[in-house]
Amino acid sequence: MVNIGFLGDVSVGKTSLLRNFVCYLNKNHITELSDGGNYFITDTDFSGESLISEEKSITHKKTKTIHPNRVYFKEKDTGFSHTLFAPGGDRTRPVVRMGIITISRIAKQIVAVIALDRSVKKQLKFFNTIRYFPKSVYICFNKYDLLKERSESTLEEKQEINSLIARTKKFFNRRNIRIKDIFFTCAENVGKYKDLNDEAADMILKIASENVDSAPKQRQSQVKNNIKVIS
Repeated sequence: MVNIGFLGDVSVGKTSLLRNFVCYLNKNHITELSDGGNYFITDTDFSGESLISEEKSITHKKTKTIHPNRVYFKEKDTGFSHTLFAPGGDRTRPVVRMGIITISRIAKQIVAVIALDRSVKKQLKFFNTIRYFPKSVYICFNKYDLLKERSESTLEEKQEINSLIARTKKFFNRRNIRIKDIFFTCAENVGKYKDLNDEAADMILKIASENVDSAPKQRQSQVKNNIKVIS
């Protein structure tokens, strides 16, 4: 069983990444994306969401995660079960802070989620406050569609991405934390960026498959080869 925790600042899209994954499994889109494994949802818990007023929101979303949201899924062929956790990002609230601490300890695989709709520097500071942190993490640059929309050219887009990657690597390297892989995603269904929705779902399968010690090596290789790399 692989426990995967999504950590990040407020409104970076952690819960949306979980919901996107649930949607892909429920609509059987997963078989079109990666290794063709038969995955299915066994349980979900999105009761951690709470409504907030628009003037208090830094984005247009009207909910805030108080308690960690959870998704449980399983692969039928192997019987492997996995759990996804997405705590909130508002560390000023004790109950949210406790959720972050708990997930950072029980999730063996951590995905640091960074939104591309605002300053990355401020978002990286969030990870300075986490006491228990693994020696390696995955990086998920979410809301990549917004970066594409504001870039005037492909060159400008690539330059900004390279700068973000360099800044993020420098931040984690200083803390002796190795970056295992980097993903560019969009967790919201915005039509023309379906490939980024695909990447968001595929990311989870890749992390789960890579970290099951007894998982068949052939299957792990197939998943890895089918992951799209955005360069």
